[in-house]
Amino acid sequence: MGTPLNEGDGCELPATAICWLTDDPQPGLILVEFADIYDRPHQLVGKTAYFDGNLQPTSTYPCPTSTQCTIEEITDDVATVSTWWLSGGPEDTPFVFDVPLNTLKPTTTS
Repeated sequence: MGTPLNEGDGCELPATAICWLTDDPQPGLILVEFADIYDRPHQLVGKTAYFDGNLQPTSTYPCPTSTQCTIEEITDDVATVSTWWLSGGPEDTPFVFDVPLNTLKPTTTS
């Protein structure tokens, strides 16, 4: 069993890279999907640097990836995570998602 995750921890949320969208702006944009705890699909668009793996225009899509999040709250086996790199609205509010706690992995640093 791995290191337990706690509120405030950075983590990796598993996702699927669906397709390469554009080379501009550098380093390029991709479309990524994942499902929340309620099995609702979510799509994220972001620079390849925000996702795990060496995603390129020539990669075979769809392919597994993950995105960095922060654990905001844990209730039983459900983690509420926020995206620090993707936010919006008038006060630049991060997006939040409820996901199964057991799908999250600690953020690794290279």
